[in-house]
Amino acid sequence: MLEEYKKNYAQSVNQYLIVDTEGNIKESDDVIFKKIEGKHISDIHPFFESLTATLTEKNKDLVFSCIHLNDEEGNTIITDIIVKTFDGKKPPLIVILDLTVHYNNYQTTAQVRNESVINSQILELKNEYLKEKEAFKNAFIANFNHELRDPITGILTFSEILKKTGLTDEQTNYIKVMDSSTNYLKQLIEDILDISKIESGKAEIILEPFNLHELLDEIAQIHKINSEKKGLEFITDFNSNLPQIVGGDKMKLRQVLSNLLSNAIKFTEVGTITFKASLNQTRARKANIHFEISDTGIGIPEEDQNSIFESFKQLNNSYKYTGSGLGLAIAKHYVELTGNKITVDSTEGKGSTFSTNLNFRIDPSYKLEKSNNEETSFIESDKKYNILLVDDSEITQLSVLKILASKGNYFLDIATKGEDVIPKVTNYDSPVDLILLDIKLPDINGDEVAKLVRKLPEKEHKKTPIIALTARVFKDDLKKYKKAGINDVVKKPFDEDTLLTKIREHLK
Repeated sequence: MLEEYKKNYAQSVNQYLIVDTEGNIKESDDVIFKKIEGKHISDIHPFFESLTATLTEKNKDLVFSCIHLNDEEGNTIITDIIVKTFDGKKPPLIVILDLTVHYNNYQTTAQVRNESVINSQILELKNEYLKEKEAFKNAFIANFNHELRDPITGILTFSEILKKTGLTDEQTNYIKVMDSSTNYLKQLIEDILDISKIESGKAEIILEPFNLHELLDEIAQIHKINSEKKGLEFITDFNSNLPQIVGGDKMKLRQVLSNLLSNAIKFTEVGTITFKASLNQTRARKANIHFEISDTGIGIPEEDQNSIFESFKQLNNSYKYTGSGLGLAIAKHYVELTGNKITVDSTEGKGSTFSTNLNFRIDPSYKLEKSNNEETSFIESDKKYNILLVDDSEITQLSVLKILASKGNYFLDIATKGEDVIPKVTNYDSPVDLILLDIKLPDINGDEVAKLVRKLPEKEHKKTPIIALTARVFKDDLKKYKKAGINDVVKKPFDEDTLLTKIREHLK
């Protein structure tokens, strides 16, 4: 049976020719080319004309690969051709191997491989483009952030100074408007920086103990004032069984709740804002707490309740509702970092409820550091301190000068370039007690300046407090500052209380 199948279905794709030394075909099995006996091999294809000279050589085995021929039906076949000559007593043998399927498969494989390589290279180029785009965006945001924070610091500083002068009621109202606008601009910058941090994957949860009761009360107090300004009733409902000291990310919790409350107040014209917090359960040293914020505002159409969490998304573009459109996006991302989510239940025209459940660490060993904000506890009234400010911004220079001059305990020296720092620090006629150091200087990064100060041989220079003034406070940045020998950071824009508190902490 097998032999019968082989006889019926086996098809040879090899043709054997016996030729003389002049190229005339003596015998052929006619597998590919038919009725060619008596013809010259060049009649099959012009390629064979080039083989004639090899037929007179003795004992040669020649192979010609990937030769394209046309069969009798005009189809192109791809062949290998073998020419074998003997000792002159036997006629030469020519074998035509039809390898069309093999070569086509090989070509297909090679093409697929080439396409894969090309696609891989395209992907690399796209990734490189995206990296460059991300780097450009981050550099732009960093510069934009830095350039805006200096003038905001100036506005905040001189607004505080003006408040301490004899203002009329009308002028006091102008200052309030200016403060409101400045704080709004400051928040916009913070939102842009936060969303950039989230998109670049640099946002992360920082676990530290804090007083949950105090935080909720602080948040409620601020938003109660804002609600009452709009004539809204602000209701709080905090369960008495909430744990007091918990481990979690205090700053991100504050931002999530503040963003949700601000949104509720913004889109509510009449009625109430309700802020709730309740304990779901305590288990394995973890407390699961439910937060809920409700309003009687304009509500959200059902089809838009998912898109409200997109960056820069605002459903209502009325001039009454200003903002960057980032608040809910930031809140959503920060909650998702904890493995949880924000849910929304809203009816258009009736109001909305946003809620989330968050886990916090419960540990009996948690203790909070006691802070002392009394001015006299840090500074001896009869002592003067030499402060070196390293910053090229005239606005920051003037702001710091005015803040320190108003207290009478400080002498201020100013350096605008990193190269000026070491000569001033090593001037023993006027020893420096503390350095305020801008990180972004025109000639060198501030952290490099700090390293140079710490490398000075005198012991006092290794202990001189250095406080960085910067807008860059990512976790990686803070690690870099600490490694450079920087003691603390004041985030720009800063106000008088923030700056003085930090200075006093390191001079006490």
